Amino acid sequence: MGLPEINLTFLENITSMPFHIHPAIVHFAVSLPIIILLIEIFNLFPKRRIVDIVTFGLFWIFLFILIGVYISGLTDGKEAFELLDSKGQEALKSHKILGTYIILFGFTIVALFKILSLITNKVYYKILYIAILALLIAATLKQGKDGGELVNTYGVNVQKAKILEDKLFDLQMKYDDLNSSYNALKVKENNATVDINTTAPKSLKDINATVAPMPLAKKDI
Repeated sequence: MGLPEINLTFLENITSMPFHIHPAIVHFAVSLPIIILLIEIFNLFPKRRIVDIVTFGLFWIFLFILIGVYISGLTDGKEAFELLDSKGQEALKSHKILGTYIILFGFTIVALFKILSLITNKVYYKILYIAILALLIAATLKQGKDGGELVNTYGVNVQKAKILEDKLFDLQMKYDDLNSSYNALKVKENNATVDINTTAPKSLKDINATVAPMPLAKKDI
């Protein structure tokens, strides 16, 4: 049994994201928390305050990236959903649900423990925060793996490109047929024009020969 679905309505109403930008920005959502984790591990015992502030700022950047990934995923998902089979649609729904939980609970919990570690400055809170951050990274890596399977196994957004490519091919074929028909009609028209020009002088000569000149009327003086 999967996770219950949660809708982030205030994010789902945003539709200004361009299509197919999701694969480009999702890599930042996977790599940035790994960078934060490495920084936190190296700063676990030195406890440099400036490093804590830097990582806290990176968390805010991470939040904006997550929101962008979520919105772009909704945009691409709506575009691809109707083109998928039932298994693909279920996989896409599960992918969306996990993404919602990562934003709503995963990031929130990690951010709270980050704030707690900053306030208390205790090593065990820092270790607990790092452990929870590692779990969030594991979730984002699974989400990235599932997204790759959606493309490779179910062809999310690949079908759309394939359909457009097929339509373009059909239109090209129709254009070629129409162009061939037009050229054939043009040749026939040119041949007909040549025939008319060849026979026209003789016809006109015959007409002139059969028409008798009319005498001019005499004017009474």
